[in-house]
Amino acid sequence: MSPEHCYYVTPAGSSRHQVEAWSRYPLQFAGQRRFGWQDDMAADLRAALGQLAITAGEALAGMYLSTDDSRCDVENRLFTNPGSSCFPPGKVSAIRFERGTGPPPAPPVPVARTAGHLYYYRYQVGGIWQWWKPGEILARWRRVPRRIPDDGSARPVWHAMKQAAASGQVEARATALDAITPFGIRVAVHATARGPRSAPSISESLIDGIVAAFHGGDPITPAVAALLAARLPGTSPQELESLAKVGSPGALFGGSAFVVQGSYLQISPCDERCYAGDVAISADAVGQYPEISGELFTLRRVGA
Repeated sequence: MSPEHCYYVTPAGSSRHQVEAWSRYPLQFAGQRRFGWQDDMAADLRAALGQLAITAGEALAGMYLSTDDSRCDVENRLFTNPGSSCFPPGKVSAIRFERGTGPPPAPPVPVARTAGHLYYYRYQVGGIWQWWKPGEILARWRRVPRRIPDDGSARPVWHAMKQAAASGQVEARATALDAITPFGIRVAVHATARGPRSAPSISESLIDGIVAAFHGGDPITPAVAALLAARLPGTSPQELESLAKVGSPGALFGGSAFVVQGSYLQISPCDERCYAGDVAISADAVGQYPEISGELFTLRRVGA
């Protein structure tokens, strides 16, 4: 009997258009990985993805499948956790992601299972969503300026979206989405000459900031507002308290998007329900700041 592998990545150069990977446990973010082989898997992904024939403007489409049907952040699984260095530098200005349903295809070599589960990642140049299609539009916005510089967190985008909502730049339905229906997101980032340029580098903070702005029940107490203001240059606790109280852009998602423990503050929205999305960057900002256009929508299964 052949020994079981912890993971398998299609060898670098075996295809110029597709990379596949299987693992016994989800690939985690660098610094949070539980197993040494996860670093090896990320390195093999980097080598294979670096051989893809992707040209400027083409989307790199990722698809995630697993026998484990528990909720997860699919964008993180596909693009954030491997690390932005895994993707060809200077080439990936657009990404597409989705979570498929059903079991993954069988790996070409035996791969061990953790708690009986197998995890599958596929990357292709171009293509469309295979499992999902947009349903009802939940919210829409156009050219929202992100005035606070990107610090790698979701805070600057959250602030931009809340400011835009307060000034009437965001359209959203009046009622909250139920806790079961999956949703999707499409985002166009209008970059300045200074960037951004890499979609995998900004996708997590971008999506988290947008989705967080549509959460209800944010506990913006004076203490929390002070924590936020210390991390958002040019803002004040009073301004942030006022923004959080604004009913717009609409509480599409229940609960708070903030995790607060003492002086620790994190934005953690319900993006585990975001099963499909697009992020595309184009160098066409009309002002001095990067701008964000996009929409949120419910998802329906293809063929349903």
